[in-house]
Order: sequence, then C-alpha cells, then structure tokens
Amino acid sequence: MKTLIVYYSRHGHTEKVANQLAKFLKADVELIVDNKDRKHLASWFRNSIDEELRTSTTIALPKKDPTKYDLVVIGTPIWDGIVPPVKAYLQMFKGKFKKVAFFSTFGASAENAFYFMEQACGKKPIATMEIQDRQIDMGEDGGRIKEFVGELG
Repeated sequence: MKTLIVYYSRHGHTEKVANQLAKFLKADVELIVDNKDRKHLASWFRNSIDEELRTSTTIALPKKDPTKYDLVVIGTPIWDGIVPPVKAYLQMFKGKFKKVAFFSTFGASAENAFYFMEQACGKKPIATMEIQDRQIDMGEDGGRIKEFVGELG
C-alpha cells in the first residue's frame, strides 16, 4: 500500500512521530508549510485565537499529490483543536483522499479534534492515535505507534 505521511509541527513533536511512522510504513513524508509565521512566542496568543475562532490560513502548495496514495496519514499538534494549517490541507483535498488516518500530539487533550479533521476532509479515518508531548520527549509512547501501524495494515 502506497502511503503518505502529512504533518504540521511547530515544536517538533508531531514531526518526530511522523518520521517514526514513515520509517515503519516505508512511507513518503510531506510537511505542511503555513504561509503565516507562527514561530515567535508572541504568536502563541494569535495561534490560540486562530484555532478557537477556526480562522483559516493559507499553506504552501504541497509537493506530493495525496490522490496518488492509497493511504494518507495526517498529523497535527493540538493547540485548542486541530491547527489551521492542517485544516487548510484537509479542506484543499476534501473528498479526494482514498483512505485517511489521523494522529495528534498534545500537551493537553482536545476533545473532538479527530471529528473536526474528518469533517474537514470528508473522510472517516481508518485509525486514530493520540500521543502526549511528554511521552514523545521521554521516548515512551507505550507502544502506541506500533499499535497504530498495526491498525493501518
């Protein structure tokens, strides 16, 4: 099965999980590039407001076409739900994915994040996974990544 891992990462947690998944699944990887600068500490408040108000953003055109893949695994950090760059990506390809799976990294869990991702892309995920940032930092995912890979087939 040809697989693409797509993710947005601001602090590196989501990127680390995406790369581990790519290794296990022998998948291609695509970073979602937000056209809005979100790197500075001063942008933290703006980022939270953007997510809370479901403000959209623009992203750079992806280099890899997800419609060419059997499965697209989409990863997002959780700020106050799914982040605007991931939402923009999902909406860009709404109804065009063959199969999707979702994963999130978070400091504190966000209710309904996967539901909102499903609504944004128009496709029910075949699997989902949540991992806390501190578990990633400590290298102790509790076997979640391998379990998730198993669910993906």
